[in-house]
Amino acid sequence: MLKNNIPKGFTLIEILVVLAIIVIITSVVIFNIGSERQNSALLRSVQKLSLDLRRAQSFALSSKVFKTIGIPCGWGVHFNGMGSDNYVIFADLALNPNCSDRDFIRAADGSEDFETIYLESGITVNSLSSGLSDIVFTPPEPTVTFTPAQTSSSITLININSVTRAININKTGFISSP
Repeated sequence: MLKNNIPKGFTLIEILVVLAIIVIITSVVIFNIGSERQNSALLRSVQKLSLDLRRAQSFALSSKVFKTIGIPCGWGVHFNGMGSDNYVIFADLALNPNCSDRDFIRAADGSEDFETIYLESGITVNSLSSGLSDIVFTPPEPTVTFTPAQTSSSITLININSVTRAININKTGFISSP
């Protein structure tokens, strides 16, 4: 029915156009949500690693006791190589009380392990500068020792969307992250 020659209602084409627009907007939003979840997981993992490096540094400064053994010669973080989804905080122990025989690396048998930290799902270590395996903080300053020896180091994490974030640490113990 026409009242004053003005049609009432919507045509089928108008309804289809509106539905198509709604479907396109919904699919864009859904795609971005998955991508943002991975980016957020990456950022959280980088921040957690940065905090754990600072925690090991703090353990060295505060002379934290390791299990029942006593105060270690230092505290460190061990990386299991590229592609791994975890890292280990460890106590750098020595047989001599003056720490003259310490090796600045994590014991292969796990006897120095304090805690193993797993990265969030879909996040892995992408690169470690110059084959980095261990970062050890030695009291009282604390000085930083990298294995293998280097003046600074970079740890890069990656998510399943190939987005990366890096943490840098230098010989003086300055840790920078996003």
